[in-house]
Amino acid sequence: MRARHVLAIADLSDEEIESILRRAEEMEAALEKRDAGQAPKSAVGRIMATLFYEPSTRTRLSFEAAMWRLGGAVISASDMKSSSASKGETLADTAKVVSSYADVLVLRHFWDGAARVAAEHADVPIINAGDGSHEHPTQTLCDLYTLKRAKGTLRGITVAIGGDLKRGRTAHSLVRALARFKANIVIIPARGMEFPDWLLQKVAEEYGYRPTVARPGDLKALARDVNALYLAPARPHQLTLFTDTEFDLQERLAEAEPITLDALYMTRPQRERRDDTTDDGVEYLRVDTDTFQDPAMRHTVLMHPLPRTGEISSALDRDPRALYFRQAASGVPVRMALVEMVLAERVGRDVGSPSARAERGAMRVGPRCGNPNCITRREEVQSERRFRFHREPAGRAHLVCLYCDHETRIQVIGNRRSKHFHVYEEPMYGYLDAWLRDDALVIFDSVKQAEEAAYKSYKLGPQKSIMTAQEIANAIAELTDAILRDTSELKDLVIVGVRMAGAFLAHRIAERIHALRGAAVDLGVLDVQNGGDVVPRWPGAPATPGPNVTIANRHVVIVDDVINSGWTAKDALSCVWRAGRPLSARLAVLIDRGHRQLPLKPTYVGKHLPTAPHERVRVRLRELDREHRDRVVIYSYVDPKAAA
Repeated sequence: MRARHVLAIADLSDEEIESILRRAEEMEAALEKRDAGQAPKSAVGRIMATLFYEPSTRTRLSFEAAMWRLGGAVISASDMKSSSASKGETLADTAKVVSSYADVLVLRHFWDGAARVAAEHADVPIINAGDGSHEHPTQTLCDLYTLKRAKGTLRGITVAIGGDLKRGRTAHSLVRALARFKANIVIIPARGMEFPDWLLQKVAEEYGYRPTVARPGDLKALARDVNALYLAPARPHQLTLFTDTEFDLQERLAEAEPITLDALYMTRPQRERRDDTTDDGVEYLRVDTDTFQDPAMRHTVLMHPLPRTGEISSALDRDPRALYFRQAASGVPVRMALVEMVLAERVGRDVGSPSARAERGAMRVGPRCGNPNCITRREEVQSERRFRFHREPAGRAHLVCLYCDHETRIQVIGNRRSKHFHVYEEPMYGYLDAWLRDDALVIFDSVKQAEEAAYKSYKLGPQKSIMTAQEIANAIAELTDAILRDTSELKDLVIVGVRMAGAFLAHRIAERIHALRGAAVDLGVLDVQNGGDVVPRWPGAPATPGPNVTIANRHVVIVDDVINSGWTAKDALSCVWRAGRPLSARLAVLIDRGHRQLPLKPTYVGKHLPTAPHERVRVRLRELDREHRDRVVIYSYVDPKAAA
């Protein structure tokens, strides 16, 4: 009999969530009458084990109190530093062993996806009490319970979520739940702390929903004008990368219809999950009594998963709209209802958990997850099926980790039958799809990994040169002159190159500006494959000191070698916006192929080159070319079946 795990909020259907909330109300009422013997005893003779690899007060104690209230017992490892984990025992082994001691296991871990690994090895239900920056589904149940008690419903309410949305696992689970209940969501992230792409993509895929985005400074505008602000849930989040109008609340008020902000949900900076100091000095949203004095906020409740670290003034504790301590108190009845459900289903029927089961379309693949905090990069995972495909129009494809939901761009694909490989590009999508259907697809991290696996490269068709070194030099000169015509103050200009060829083109543009104007400009390098919240400086660049260039309140020119579909440019814009809000962002490319999938138009173009979709354009620069010369070539693929 398979256990019922709750690893993510998606493991619970809408009906199950509503059932848990109703049962929690009954539990709360029973607890108030417990002196009269009304408290439920549905866990008599059962044992809960709590394994907390991270510190916890509310979650652990409320789970343990819930089990005791249900008549069960608790065994606890509240400090895993004094457990066998300190000797090197894997999470998989710990889950397997402890599940023989208890009937349900509650796990909190610092690695994303840890709860799924535990579920693969445990023989009893696993409840995720927080895994890294991934999810915290039981906190979301407490949040929904509090919201529903305060507002009477979950459907159609408007909730603003602010703070550290990048690493805040409570917000990750909450936004997915609110989207399911058709709530209007506005997100107010601190700079560099936006929701990760995997989460927004997941919400868009599952519910056809994208939240509206605002800035921390817009909170007071929200407070003043909330009765006339319409927060459209279908507004594409990506628009914030291409235009300033998404943030212009006054313009949007002109065509707005009345709506009320029902709740403001704040989160703290997740300092324990930072891998650098890029958040230092970032303006963080702070809510105080002034925020809530405006009459427009009279119906807005204030929530927080706790602990707070200064983002909510203690002076608000006496305000009846401040519900964060009520949220914490709801942890006992809500978790009583959840524990009762998983124990009952364990006895009654074979259910399992969507997160713990192999997803349809999951496949055996070779690369590592791109998330450095994913458990698959920390421990050996037995499952061979670790990814599913996320496919976008016209060939763009990613692997989505089944453990942490992180997206990793496909780099190299191979055919296990022919033992050939090829660097993946959009025109190869047809082959990728066919090999997947034939169960012949292999995916590698790199060409080196493919070669070490004894795979041979597919051959390319004949190459044709379309730009000489002199023509490239002339195009760079024209791009530079155009950029200078649009730039009044060089100190406000930042040139950012997309790694690899784009970065060297940006370097040449910066050198030409220095030659023409006698002044250095800030020069940065973007690695769109790995994202990031900062733009590193070009090594040895003589402008602003420090390892990163300053983006905020400056004019940014992003430089790349070729624009085709526009997805790389979109990723580059995302990186720039995470690093700081610029005054403007312009795009300069050497070659425009004209096969646009996104509404992006380069500001500066060296050469327009209409090509067929199956053709490939490659810019070979002397810094990267084996023959140390500049040229642009075009070629086609040889049919892989023929090459095999």
